[in-house]
Amino acid sequence: MLEAVSNTVPVAQAPTTDTSAAASAKQAADENFDLFLSLLTTQLQNQDPLDPMDTSEMTSQLVQFTSVEQTIATNSNLEELIALTNSQSSDNAVQYIGKDIEALSTARTLKEGESADWRFSVAEKSPEVTISIVDSTGAAVYKETRSEEAGTHDFSWDGSTDEGGTVADGTYFLAVTAIDADGEPVNTDVRTFGTVDSVDFTASPPILMVDGLPVSLTSVTAVSQAEEEAI
Repeated sequence: MLEAVSNTVPVAQAPTTDTSAAASAKQAADENFDLFLSLLTTQLQNQDPLDPMDTSEMTSQLVQFTSVEQTIATNSNLEELIALTNSQSSDNAVQYIGKDIEALSTARTLKEGESADWRFSVAEKSPEVTISIVDSTGAAVYKETRSEEAGTHDFSWDGSTDEGGTVADGTYFLAVTAIDADGEPVNTDVRTFGTVDSVDFTASPPILMVDGLPVSLTSVTAVSQAEEEAI
């Protein structure tokens, strides 16, 4: 039975606009615009009354500055929207803590005295489903072939190897392939499951930590309330 773990996780803070690219661009544009006005004023003060400066060029420059300011304002609004979205994503991720999830992932942790458990699906009945397990270096440690009906199946591995030995504790990865009666490939997927005990905000979107392993928030396929362990 899965045990819910309650952790306190700091919510990621949205970046302030003062340090944003849009803010830096706006500051540079303001400085350039001030310089432009200073030069323009100097030109107007020192122009030849008999040969005044071309106002069309001045108007064109003003229009260009206005266009730049509008673009910077748009970028600033987009940055604020992105920051708000990231903040909401962080808040949503925190709500997964203590929940049981199922997610598309091939990695599981094998611990002494425990088994590594996965869940896999086969799109249609297959007389030949090949289940392979590799370690973190990519070396194959276990393989078996079975027939399966269409649907979802659980697979539990105790760490036994093809040679009859037992592997060390660590992270292992499951691969499942299948073919139909005509030898054509059948669609499969592999999923992990467990209780979310913490959230890593260093990635975007945030990463859920399940049994010490990272699970992408976008790979979650099911969420349920964790069952409380009987006392």
